[in-house]
Amino acid sequence: MKEKKPDAVVWDEEEQRYFAKLLPYASSLSGPIIDVPNVDAFKKKGVDTVSKQFQAELKDLQDRIKSFVTTASETQKVYQAHFKFEPIVGEVYHLYKGKEHDFLSLVEPKEWDKEHLGSFRLNSEYKWVRQ
Repeated sequence: MKEKKPDAVVWDEEEQRYFAKLLPYASSLSGPIIDVPNVDAFKKKGVDTVSKQFQAELKDLQDRIKSFVTTASETQKVYQAHFKFEPIVGEVYHLYKGKEHDFLSLVEPKEWDKEHLGSFRLNSEYKWVRQ
């Protein structure tokens, strides 16, 4: 019958040799304790930090999308209105409700008794920005 080595002895049964010196960790009872660090706190802190960052980025994207949709719809509304002049970049124009179609005018709302839909400035990108 084979002699069984104690559990503390690192012995390879197949090759019939000791292999403790080949291990990347201590195998003797007097060796240093292998202490596995607690990474749960690190993970939680990382998840919390990244979550806050993602929430801030999401809020920023939502605000940018709202601004984009507003600018696009107002620009479309002004370009669909009737006007018979070429607007100048940087100037303010006024949008009014007409009988059949909305129309763009240079006349200010206080000087005219029409339903005023808004005042818009044409920017350098040819987008209409509400004033």
